[in-house]
Amino acid sequence: MDQGQSGVDPASPAARCFRGEPAACSTACPFHLDIRAFLDKAARGRWAAAYKQLRNATVFPAIVAELCESPCAELCQRRDLGDAAIAVREVEAAVLRNAGEQKPERYVVPPREQRVAVVGAGLAGLACALVLAQHRYAVTVFDGQPGWGGCLRAAEGFARFDADIARQFAAVAVEFRYGRDVRSLDELEEFDAVFVATGAGGGSYGLLESWDCGVLTTKEPRIFLGGMLTGSGPVDAIVEGVKASRIIDGLLRTGKVGRAPDDYQGAACARYLSHEGVVRVPQVVPAGGEGYTGKEAQAEAARCLQCDCDACMAACEMLRRFKKDPKRLSVEADADAAVSPFGSRTVTREAYSCNLCGHCRWVCPEGIDVGELLRCSRAARMSAGVAPAALHDFWLREEEFANSEAAFASAPRGATACTHAFFPGCQLGAANPEHVLRTFDILAARYELGIVLSCCGAPAYWAGDDARLEADMAHTREAWESLGRPTLVFACATCAMMLASFLPEVPRVSVYELLTHCDALRPASPFAQAAVFDPCSARDQTGMEEAVRELARHAGVSLHELPEKNRCCGHGGHIRVANPDLFEEIVHNRTSALDEPYLVYCANCRDVFAWRGKECAHILDVSLGLKTDRSVPTLDEKRQNSLRVKKDLMKRLQDADFTPASHEWDGLSLSVGPEVRRQMEEKLISSADLKETIWLAEKAGDFFYDPRDETRVASLVKPLITYWVEYRRTSPQCFDILAAYYHRMHVQQSG
Repeated sequence: MDQGQSGVDPASPAARCFRGEPAACSTACPFHLDIRAFLDKAARGRWAAAYKQLRNATVFPAIVAELCESPCAELCQRRDLGDAAIAVREVEAAVLRNAGEQKPERYVVPPREQRVAVVGAGLAGLACALVLAQHRYAVTVFDGQPGWGGCLRAAEGFARFDADIARQFAAVAVEFRYGRDVRSLDELEEFDAVFVATGAGGGSYGLLESWDCGVLTTKEPRIFLGGMLTGSGPVDAIVEGVKASRIIDGLLRTGKVGRAPDDYQGAACARYLSHEGVVRVPQVVPAGGEGYTGKEAQAEAARCLQCDCDACMAACEMLRRFKKDPKRLSVEADADAAVSPFGSRTVTREAYSCNLCGHCRWVCPEGIDVGELLRCSRAARMSAGVAPAALHDFWLREEEFANSEAAFASAPRGATACTHAFFPGCQLGAANPEHVLRTFDILAARYELGIVLSCCGAPAYWAGDDARLEADMAHTREAWESLGRPTLVFACATCAMMLASFLPEVPRVSVYELLTHCDALRPASPFAQAAVFDPCSARDQTGMEEAVRELARHAGVSLHELPEKNRCCGHGGHIRVANPDLFEEIVHNRTSALDEPYLVYCANCRDVFAWRGKECAHILDVSLGLKTDRSVPTLDEKRQNSLRVKKDLMKRLQDADFTPASHEWDGLSLSVGPEVRRQMEEKLISSADLKETIWLAEKAGDFFYDPRDETRVASLVKPLITYWVEYRRTSPQCFDILAAYYHRMHVQQSG
């Protein structure tokens, strides 16, 4: 489709999406009948609606149903399954028998002044005359025979054809001049346009050699030829008559001859679709000799596979929820990119509800990545200063922490360069410091191993903050070069993916591939059977995927494969603030995909699943013989864990002491119950946030106080959000937390 038809920028990857385009069978149909929709109506017994669609496409439905050679059958995708093609023509005949009253369309259109002559009352001439008359042109049909029908007049079934022609012309005014041979076109000078359709071997008035098959015109611009005169068969003659009517209509409206406005390259739309899992169904054989009964026609029509691409819609929870295909999202995202008071912002929720996991690209036959389309929408909003910043504020602050206070890069002790450097990512050590520290010890015994502690930039990438991402990549590249450009050893598939995309010159290997060669492992698995959950970011990292399976088998685990690999756990794209319901749906779908416990190799996957009660373990827990039933660390514990990793490795590699930054409120003691703690973690509120809020409120005496139960409510205005905490003071430095929440707004005091 071009931009005029779909509204999609031709340069957009979404322009390749063919969802909603004609099915392969319709591209073969000379009338471009929407066979999917026609058969759907017939399958549901909606005979009148099916008849109307058939008539509007074919002009003379009874004639076409009898004479059409069914080229659609050649492209019916039932045949790809080993079944017979849908018997479309037989269903059409059943529709004609069951449609009841078949009144022709009456069009409320003002009459037009122009007059059109049609020479020949055969199929092409009749089709052209009928459509032009429906547009209220004054049409006169000339024919030397005593009536209409042309070559059909000699056919055995002409009575049926005659009735169909009469039925369609019953609602229009056309003048028929039978028994009138037009010997010269000079006789038709009074007409504004002339369509010559005199049949096979008929007269062309010397214009056939100048005939343009594309626009049906001749060296005389107002004279058109078509039908069996120019070599068409009976069915194609009807098609050509309709085409001629549209070209003539365009000429009379604009004074110019152009192609019919609905011409399209049908062959480009005849794409093959996967029909995996579809049950074979044999063609219905009519019980009687009169063709299909109504029920038989419904059963045969129901065999239609309704071929249309819905691969991404079926596979993605986000696309299913919003019911928008790539083309529509592309159009709306382009509209949103315009920074003006009239910006629609129609895809804000969609743009920030995407995991950016790439699964749509994986299942799409055209490889369209809806996630990248929506990430570009995020980037455009960020660049224009209209991004809903609070949706990513927490993770961007965590990224800043990982690349500043928690960052550290070093060669091995006493060295200035190394052959390998462990890049664990910001979450592995935060989830469990032993994953980083013990793994480092094992690898350091085999390799000249350095360390790079930082964030790969995924939060900035997901937020569309390209400026921050560029700065993060520069920071990583600087650390890598300072260590002598070693091979970076990744534990996180997302980190590996990010550097492969933005720093492709950096050599990479997964820690799991290296660990498969280490004899120092003492694996111990709590699971006799489990399934490996491959994170979405590991999709193209087959070495990492296979190494994890080898480590699991080495631990004695009997492995099962999930029905689908590389599905996002829900964490990707940081959608949980923008769309918590969708986040929960995705997490539920992943955790319930298989009953067996999961072995994961993404710290985020492990936290998401463990938080929702899914039995799981990180592959490093298994390979290193660590405890696997530990709870998910709190937000505060994750920061402390990251600082502990830095402190330990800094001492080990540089014999330097590290003292984390301190704050005046660090000494406060908070008592938080399990339910409030759960709510804080869900809302991404840390104890440090509450301590700062309480300390500032108590210092300034700026809080609401209820003397009945001595509760206090205080707020803390941050750049993007306002924190609120309800608490009770139990001693000068101790507080019971009763509730905590935040608003994505600023609350200001007046006066």
